[in-house]
Amino acid sequence: MPRRAKGARLYLRTGRNAGWVIRDGETERRTGCSPDDREGAERALQEYIAAKYEPPTRETELKRINCADVINVYLTEHAPNTRSLEWIIHTATPVIEFWGTRTLADIRGQTCREYVAWRCQQGVSEQTARHDLKTFRAAIRYYHREYGPLNAVPAVTMPKRGPAKTRWLTRSHAAALLIACRALGYHHVARAILIGIYTGTRSQALFKLRWIPSTDAGWFDLERGILYRRGAGEDDTAKRRPAVPIPDRLMPHLRRWRKRDEGLAHVIHWKGQPIKKLRRSWSAVCDLAGVEGVTPHTLRHTATTWLLQAGVPIWEVAGFVGMSEEVVRDVYGHHHPDHMRRAASAPRNTQKQTKV
Repeated sequence: MPRRAKGARLYLRTGRNAGWVIRDGETERRTGCSPDDREGAERALQEYIAAKYEPPTRETELKRINCADVINVYLTEHAPNTRSLEWIIHTATPVIEFWGTRTLADIRGQTCREYVAWRCQQGVSEQTARHDLKTFRAAIRYYHREYGPLNAVPAVTMPKRGPAKTRWLTRSHAAALLIACRALGYHHVARAILIGIYTGTRSQALFKLRWIPSTDAGWFDLERGILYRRGAGEDDTAKRRPAVPIPDRLMPHLRRWRKRDEGLAHVIHWKGQPIKKLRRSWSAVCDLAGVEGVTPHTLRHTATTWLLQAGVPIWEVAGFVGMSEEVVRDVYGHHHPDHMRRAASAPRNTQKQTKV
């Protein structure tokens, strides 16, 4: 019986002509992306898949449906209509690599665990593999909804969700990071740190912030003192991005930066060019500052924690940073000075107690 094709996937070619290529059966196409440009390679893969896409037939037997076809349908039809296109491509790429030769009938608890082990051998965590499998599960459900119904929907077994990461920066840590930014000349990292700490804005929205109104990104209205986290043409999602007052301590920094950025649109930029993520610059700053185990998302945790430590009511903190009250209470509530205060001060039995 001939082997099934894996479907289009990325492969890193090493040696003299190192770079990312797309392998599709016996066909190999260069992406033009260097080994360091994984994001560009993933975009090239998405374009390749879209170009050769053909709608699937109405097949319902799991053993006749290739996993790679299911993922490709999801990448071509659904992903481009979301705000998470790059993330979906990123998590789907290893799924195609592992599951591409298999059918939906091969999805079992054992094969899912084999996938997790395979990903961990590549140096990623179980939680990263979990994100991959969540994308796989979403693709299967999309296929079932749009091209089914399947005679059965396979269950994707995922690792248990890890504990919530609540690492936050002390004020001395934050100061050390800012000093390191100045020493390295990484002013874009310093801006990200200050805005993140004072507003708690999610990284994805943080790096898109502009100085002027935009349809696809948030912006600072310095005249009215308001931070708009969403563009005028963007819909709100489960990840809330409410408009909030600009913190008093952040405003002087913003006014100073605005004067420097005459003619520029993006608030956080590197030599005038917008950035999407902090990679090597963030690592360099953390190394120089001697601060370990933190990521740009830690800034959001820090903002929430500092507000609670300052005694701001939980409902107000939730509204400001764009979280639910339940999340703030369950994950961060212990930082509030009144946490369980009523329980600690409640009257006890006044009868004489025996000394121990």
